[in-house]
Amino acid sequence: MFDDEPWVRPAVVIALATLAAAGGVRLITGYPAAPSGMTSLVVASLIVALTATARLLTAIFRMWRAGVAHPIAQLRSAAPAALREQWLILLGVTVVAVLLFSTSFLKSMITAVVPFWADDTLAKVDAAIGLNGQFLANAIRPWLPAVGLFYGLWHISNLGGILWVIHWRGPARGRFILSFMLTWAIGMFAAYLVSSAGPLFIGSYDLAAAPDSVQVPARFLWANYQAKGALLGGGISAFPSLHVGIATWFALVLAHRGWPKLGLAYVAAIYFGSVVLGWHYGADGAGGIIVALAADWLSRKCVRRNGQDATPSVIAAFQQSPKKERSDRRLGGDHRAADAS
Repeated sequence: MFDDEPWVRPAVVIALATLAAAGGVRLITGYPAAPSGMTSLVVASLIVALTATARLLTAIFRMWRAGVAHPIAQLRSAAPAALREQWLILLGVTVVAVLLFSTSFLKSMITAVVPFWADDTLAKVDAAIGLNGQFLANAIRPWLPAVGLFYGLWHISNLGGILWVIHWRGPARGRFILSFMLTWAIGMFAAYLVSSAGPLFIGSYDLAAAPDSVQVPARFLWANYQAKGALLGGGISAFPSLHVGIATWFALVLAHRGWPKLGLAYVAAIYFGSVVLGWHYGADGAGGIIVALAADWLSRKCVRRNGQDATPSVIAAFQQSPKKERSDRRLGGDHRAADAS
C-alpha cells in the first residue's frame, strides 16, 4: 500500500524495536512501574482528527475562493488520495508516539541496568576545557530566567517540528521522520552506555540558584527517580543531550527549508542553555550533535536505497543561500518546495 513511501517500514521497525527494548528491560530488571500509554493514544488521536478537519476545511475554502461549480463532486474525486495521505499522517503520528512513549520508559529505567557512572569523567572533560556551567550562570544571572524560558520552548521544535514534517509530501518527509526517530533511538542506546545524571543532580550546580523553569522540572525528575517511577518525560540522563540532538535535527529541517543560519543559531542557543542551566556537561551537547548527524546520514542512506532521495546533503543544505532558495521556490525550480509543502 505504501511501497512508494520508503520510510514506512523502517519507521515501524524502529518504533517496535524501542517498544520491545522497553518491555525487555522491564522484564529483565523487574522495574516496578510502567507508564500509561493512554495519554499518548489520546493525543495522537486528537492530532490526527484535528489535521484531517483542518485539511478538509482548507480544501473547501480554496474551492469556494476559486469559484468551483461542484465542490462536493471535487471532494469525492479527491477523496481516495486524501484518505491515503491521512493514513500516512496517522501512521507517522502513531510510530512517533510509540517511539517517544518507549524512549521515555527506557530513560526512567537506565539506573536499573547501569548506575550513573560517567559524571566524574564528563565533569573532568569540562574542567579540562575550562567550561563551568555554574560560573556562566552566575555571570548572566539577571538573564537566567529568560534563558530557562527559551530552553523550555524546546518542546516546540521536538513535537511541533516532527508534526510539521509528518505533514510534508515527498522524499524529504521520509528522511526527516526517520532521522528524528533514529536520533531518539540511538541517543537512548548511548544514554545506557554512558550513564550519567548531570550537574544539577550530582550537586555540582546549585539548584536553589536556578530559575523556576529549571527547579520545577528538576524536582519532578528527581521525585520520579527516587520513587522508581515511569512518568512520561520523567527519566534522568545527561549524555548525550537529546535537547541538543533534536535541536540539531530541527536545524537540518530548517536548512532544508532554506533557513540554515536560523538553524545553527538555534542549536547554539540550546547548547548554551543546556550547560548554563545545569542540565548538561559540555560533552553531552557534542554527543547529541554527533547522534543527530549520524541519524540523518542513516536516514538518507535508507531513503536513497529506495531511489527516492532528492534531498541535499548536510553540507550542501547549510551552504545553500536562503535568499536563492526563496527565489528558486518562487520560480518553481526547487524540488524541495514540492517535497515539503
